[in-house]
Amino acid sequence: MNYELIITRTQPPCGGKETRTHEIRSVNTDDVIAYVRACESDMPADAPLTASDDGKGTVTVEFKSGAETITYEFTED
Repeated sequence: MNYELIITRTQPPCGGKETRTHEIRSVNTDDVIAYVRACESDMPADAPLTASDDGKGTVTVEFKSGAETITYEFTED
């Protein structure tokens, strides 16, 4: 499937740095969990990931990496 992907990384406030960053990509994948694992090379292979589907064409995968919260939001093109 073709998706527009928005990756949001949120971290606690620290020294005036931006606490939230966004990256937008166009991706083609049949397995969003496998895609996220491939992108997050520092993630342990056994880290639990679940995808939530809103029923309207958007699938979200959210997890913690240290103090950072990372959200992958896949919206069908």
